[in-house]
Amino acid sequence: MSKIRLMSPELANTIAAGEVIERPSSVIKELVENSIDANSKNIEISVFHGGKDLIIVKDDGEGMDREDAVMAYKRHASSKLKSVYDLMRITTLGFRGEAIPSIASVSKVHMITSSGEGVGTEINSSPDKELEVKDAPLRKGTIFEIKELFFNTPARLKYLKSERTENYSCIEIGEHLALAFPNIAFKFYLDGKEVFHTNGRGDLLETISLIYGNNIAKQSLKIDFEGDGYEVHGYICHPSINYSNRYNMLTFLNNRGVYIYKVQKAFVDAYKDYIPPARYPLVIVGIKVDYSLVDVNVHPSKKEVRLSCEDRLALDIHTQTRKVLFESTRSVFAAPQINKNDVRYLDDSNLNEPSDRNNSSYSSSSFENTLFKEVEPKEIKKWEQPTNMGYSQPVYSAPEMESIFRREEEEGKQKTFVVEDSQGFVETSGRNEYKPYHSIKNPSFPVLYPVGQVLETYIVCDSSDGMYLIDQHAAAERINFEMCRLQFTKKKDLVQPLFPTMIELSHSLMHNLDEKHIAALKELGITVSPFGNNAIKVDEEPEFLSQKQDESVLRDIITLVLEDQKVDIPELERKAIATKACHMSIKANRLLTSYEQQTLIRQLAECENPLNCPHGRPTVIKISKYDIEKLFKRTGF
Repeated sequence: MSKIRLMSPELANTIAAGEVIERPSSVIKELVENSIDANSKNIEISVFHGGKDLIIVKDDGEGMDREDAVMAYKRHASSKLKSVYDLMRITTLGFRGEAIPSIASVSKVHMITSSGEGVGTEINSSPDKELEVKDAPLRKGTIFEIKELFFNTPARLKYLKSERTENYSCIEIGEHLALAFPNIAFKFYLDGKEVFHTNGRGDLLETISLIYGNNIAKQSLKIDFEGDGYEVHGYICHPSINYSNRYNMLTFLNNRGVYIYKVQKAFVDAYKDYIPPARYPLVIVGIKVDYSLVDVNVHPSKKEVRLSCEDRLALDIHTQTRKVLFESTRSVFAAPQINKNDVRYLDDSNLNEPSDRNNSSYSSSSFENTLFKEVEPKEIKKWEQPTNMGYSQPVYSAPEMESIFRREEEEGKQKTFVVEDSQGFVETSGRNEYKPYHSIKNPSFPVLYPVGQVLETYIVCDSSDGMYLIDQHAAAERINFEMCRLQFTKKKDLVQPLFPTMIELSHSLMHNLDEKHIAALKELGITVSPFGNNAIKVDEEPEFLSQKQDESVLRDIITLVLEDQKVDIPELERKAIATKACHMSIKANRLLTSYEQQTLIRQLAECENPLNCPHGRPTVIKISKYDIEKLFKRTGF
């Protein structure tokens, strides 16, 4: 007797539902995509109790006559594909004909539809039962009501997330569809209350403003270019808007939300010079490609696609994104132009005063205050903002520096350091020589002699066993991180800002702002309250995070908590300290004086972990004597 039997249609549909319908948000995605394919201009989505009790999707599309409405419940019945050739040029969001029968196999479905002609159709379906077909009002469009989702699959129902999490997922799907189709008006209701709506005017920036808030829209940068066989249109955000995950990197290929690894990597790589490691930008970009170059039939839920011109597309996106970022940040990062008379000079007398790093009064600006003092000229005409590690930003360009040094050399006014031996310097014939510094805290840390700087980013050091390169930004990050951590553990006072910080959030995050999440934030020292539809007000914050530049750190902490990620208080505190340390630290392409280089090395040597920055990148790289001799062919004889 044969063991292999043909599955019943009901069993086949239930198995298919396991691939297509993963959770309530999957139902919304499939039904809304059908509405879009029906040329709808207004789509209304209603979700009740996380979508487990009831989901309603209403549109004003083309609708169906009675024959098509009944046929839609049969598996692999579709109006979008007629031949194998159509599969090579899929122009619609849906095409397999699995959505409605898959949904109907795990829920009770009530549908009302009409094409605007004849009579409307009402169909009630339930698994293992015949369809109930009735007449309905002649309203053009379709209404789907999905009741008791997964009621006949207890295992699937049991492993759904909490109602709040499912609500979050449903809102997120609605937001992504609204961003993919700004020419369609969307309304989203949760338990009878409106969460968001868009106007369908086709303005993507306006839709971004309605979804993410005005602040995000103001920081959005337009990216618009054409390549060989594709077009890219959309917005990327200023580097000051960045997140700890990739969830806000949205790419729509022919209006279909998909994940394309090389494209996402191109965006991340383009931002590398502008945001810290492990940070990700906000990207909302639509890519138009000839349909014949795309294979969307490679994933059950069509989240991933194959693209013929993927490499070229990624390269162009990387190039154009860097161009847009450079143009938008050039005015911010350009070296200020000042008069040569505004140059600051080193006051030798102050260098005799030792600086105690372990003193509780030590701060990132105290080093600068004791190091720099106006000697000539007496009056300051321009003064740069103090930054990290006590170092100030360069106030003159490289050509100006060269002319200054040449002038001083000609006039015989070479500046010298006059420092006590405890500071690691001695004065000899107008030349600064570095006295070796032995770390007491880390005896294994090598004795380094700084000899210069390359690429205005790496300090070159000589040592008895080879050459060392120090990444000045990573080293400064480590120093500032440990200093900030010490300040944070010693002083956890809370302050109420005179002007409370307002942070705009997406509707899905605002929905999660309940007593549980507010309590979790309060445990971190952050007291928040709702302020309008999609914004919160920070009423109280740690003094450690009370500066204006710490707003992005606050936003990150709040976002992590509201996204229902595992709330690990010590880890969140560490991320906050690391982010603040990064913002404080000197950056690449920054000339350091000899004194600054030496001070950086001494302070790095006293850190608990001097070899890595808080993000895990190395601060020091060693090139051994053997490696150097091998390069010059001095070994093996």
